[in-house]
Amino acid sequence: MALFGVIIYGTLFAVGYAWAVAWILERKDRKYRQGATSFTDAFIVGTFVLLFVYITNIIVLVRWPSSAITYDLVLLAALAAFSAYKELLYRGGDNSLRKRLRAEARLLERYMKNDPGNAALFERASEIYEELGEREKAIESARAAATLDPTVRNSWRFRELLGGEEDSAAGKPGHDAP
Repeated sequence: MALFGVIIYGTLFAVGYAWAVAWILERKDRKYRQGATSFTDAFIVGTFVLLFVYITNIIVLVRWPSSAITYDLVLLAALAAFSAYKELLYRGGDNSLRKRLRAEARLLERYMKNDPGNAALFERASEIYEELGEREKAIESARAAATLDPTVRNSWRFRELLGGEEDSAAGKPGHDAP
């Protein structure tokens, strides 16, 4: 009966630990918008973590029962350290991403002054401003892109930024939307 309890405890601890590792890895995509962790990658990492923690936990529980709590606390401390380390990396990556986007926006602004008739520059600037959270500049750039090149894509992008409240004339040249 004690062996059954060891197996149940080892299984539950390993599953919870593997879930926490997968959650830490996929947090990068949800919180910091730095790319997605594919299901295959998360599954492989989760499988190895699950097997390692399960097997070592069973061995420690059977071989050295008095050290089992210490071993589990060490595993939890390692998980907390891994989480703190990844959070630090994600924040640094988010800051460097924002710096790159701001630098690209400044460069595009300079190019737009040199070539004010290039709709592609205004379209890209609109995308960058939207990612940076500067909605007014994004709408202004999308409006300019739709005015210079009244394609369906530019018109839809402009309407999407306005929240779908504009009529069908929003992307047509000469239209001044509010």
